[in-house]
Amino acid sequence: MKRYPCGTPRTKHVVANPIIEIDEAAHRATARSYYTVRQAVDGLPSQPVAAGRCHDAFERVDGAWRFAFRDYSRFDFAGALSHRLNPAPHR
Repeated sequence: MKRYPCGTPRTKHVVANPIIEIDEAAHRATARSYYTVRQAVDGLPSQPVAAGRCHDAFERVDGAWRFAFRDYSRFDFAGALSHRLNPAPHR
């Protein structure tokens, strides 16, 4: 992951349309949502660089909800990533 002088990759992750199902008796929940990753780099406007879907599972332990599983490997779109990734080292 490339970091800019500000210390970040200059990205914004937007999550939308969550569908959450809670099983109170089992202390478990699932969620499905869509995400878009936008990036702003010098000389280019903010633009989407990736989009996809997340499937999450949660569990309640001692009264607090926490992630039990996260799958965000369902890519619907991967844009230009040359400004997002570090270049490969020369050999």
